[in-house]
Formats: sequence, structure tokens, C-alpha cells
Amino acid sequence: MGSDLRIYVDGGNRLTKVMQELKKPFSFPTVLSQAEVDLNYGLNFDNWDMEDNTETIYLDSILIEIIKDGESLGKKLVGRSAENKGMFIRDRNRYIRKAGDEVITFSTLTGIAYNLNKHNKDNTNIDLTINQPLIEYALDRKSSIAKYENNLKGSFKAYFYNIYNTSEILTELSFHIQKVVFCPEAIAAYHSYAIDEYGKAKNEYQDNKKTVVWDIGSGQINVSAFGGMKILGVNTFEKGMTDCYENISLIIYNNYRDKLDRKPFSFEIDNMIRYNNGILKAKKGMEINTRDIIRNVFDSFSYELSKDIREFARSKSLGNSNNIIFCGGGSTLLFEDLGKYLNSDFTCSKSNMGEFDNVIGSMYYRLYKDHNNKKEE
Repeated sequence: MGSDLRIYVDGGNRLTKVMQELKKPFSFPTVLSQAEVDLNYGLNFDNWDMEDNTETIYLDSILIEIIKDGESLGKKLVGRSAENKGMFIRDRNRYIRKAGDEVITFSTLTGIAYNLNKHNKDNTNIDLTINQPLIEYALDRKSSIAKYENNLKGSFKAYFYNIYNTSEILTELSFHIQKVVFCPEAIAAYHSYAIDEYGKAKNEYQDNKKTVVWDIGSGQINVSAFGGMKILGVNTFEKGMTDCYENISLIIYNNYRDKLDRKPFSFEIDNMIRYNNGILKAKKGMEINTRDIIRNVFDSFSYELSKDIREFARSKSLGNSNNIIFCGGGSTLLFEDLGKYLNSDFTCSKSNMGEFDNVIGSMYYRLYKDHNNKKEE
């Protein structure tokens, strides 16, 4: 039996993203689970013209149960209803444990279920492509793949409940994940630059052009180096934007303890930077301008990261490589600071997709893989 849909999943520490394939790149709905922000499964659209007929499931009030092969994985709140009860999905101990992580698995399956329900697709056969953490790929690829397949392959039912009457089922659907394909992070991101929409390597990437991709995430930083389409080296650094947020939170608390009841959580720092221009809400309606603290922490972090970047280039004999692509959510925040320390020796490019590079890259990875398989037939 063939698959009805290809779905692309990036189950990152902070974001769980699902993309549904249409005819052309970038025309996808994206389901977001912002783990320490609001757990809101929302949709971002690019040229999406499918009519939304869903009226009974609301983005801010979801109680869902996932059943895999007849066995319940639990009934959990997601979206605003989870945030209101303080039921956040915290960062999951870096990526090394992600493959067997029950919370990330549940979030991924919930994202798939919600996206299918949003577009009235029931009893659907799915070909799933998932970004595999680079550290798992490098250290124990077979073991992590086995864990993913055990968790994600099978027949699923999803029940959406009324959160005000938890015995009332609002709607239900079934889906069957028949195939799981893995594309390591940072390697995935590279394909979004090197591969065209027909699945072929672009002319400038068919030779031995050297390119290094630095994927700056919340829990870690992944790096991959390529000569043309050949992988020259990979690495994972156990630090990320959450480390910046924790440092900023500690400095703010030490400097403004009289205005705060507690040290701000890392997700509050993230929100403050992304949505409130560095202004933190304090007690009694007071506001704290933290922009100088943010700038100093980002500058220090970028300086230390620039040393890692230079050392990686040296260790992989990439001294002649002057093409660095920065992607991941952290790249949008740190790019200017990194440029101060790297622009004299490297040509630095900032992704225009940020945290979506890996999931979009996984689509190009599949296009490239499918194109090469056809050539061999």
C-alpha cells in the first residue's frame, strides 16, 4: 500500500514542526509546539489555499489522547490549556536522549494528528521524514533509528476531547505511519541550499566547493562540512541558546532582585527577546530594560563560538573554505555578533528560514535521494 502523504518533522527541543508536502517547496502548513513558550499548535501559511473547515478544535484548548497499535500513550493537554496549568514541555536534556523521549514522541504525534484534522484527512497512510539529532547520528545511528521506528511506526488513533467535559470526544481520526526516513540535522539544512526543486545538485555544488553549516539551536549547536555533496565532517557542541537565556536570567535576577519575585524562566527570557524587544515585566507593572545585558551575553557567547568555528575549520583542513551558512533559530539572534569575529576570514551567510532550515532541508534531502534512486533504476 502506498503513502497518501509525505510529512516532514523536526522534533527540536523547543519546536516540534510538521510539514505537509504539496507540489512545490515552501507551500506547507506548519504545526508548531513551542515547548517553553505556550505549546500552541498554530499554523503558518505560505501560499496555502486549502479551506479550513475545522470548527470544533481550537488552538488554545486541546486535550488529546494518542493510541498506538491499540495501546494508549496517554491523554494530555496541549496548547494554551497546558500553559495555564503550568504543564510545559521542558528542554529534554539535550538531544542525546531524544530518540527514546516519550514527551517528544507524544508532541510529534500530536502535531501530526492536529495537522491531519485541520485539513480533514482521516485514515491516512504517511511517509514520514524526521530530522535525526546529529549527535545520535554520529554516536549510535542504528540504536537511535530503532528507537524512532519503534515509537513512530504503526497505526494510530487520535481522540480530541472537550477540556471542559473531559469525557466528551469532539472528533477522532486515524493515521498509519508506514515509512520513516531519517535526515540528520545540519546535513538536512545543507540540502536546502545545494539541491534544486527537481532533486538535483545545483551547478555550484556539483564540484568540490567547500561549505560549512552551523545550526544554532536551543539545546546544542550542530555543524556539518561539505565538499560538493560529500560530507567532510560533522560535530555537535553541547551548548545552545538556552545557555544564553539562563545566563541572562541570572544576571537580571542579581541586578534587579528587588523588582522580581524569582529568577525568570528561560522561556520567559526567550519570549522577552523575541516579542517584547528586551523589556521584562516586573512587579507592580514595572518594566526592566534588559537590552544591554542581552547584548553583552550574546557578544560573549558569539566570541566563544567563533573560536569553536575556527578550530573546527582548522581540524577538518577547511582553511580554504570561506563559505559559512548559519541557520537555526539562534542564527537570527547571533548573526551580527558572529560577523564581528568572523567576517575578516569567512564569508558568512544568514539563513532566511532560521529554525525551519532543517525541516525544509529534509524535504530537499528526500528529493535528492529520490532523484538518485531513479537514476540507478
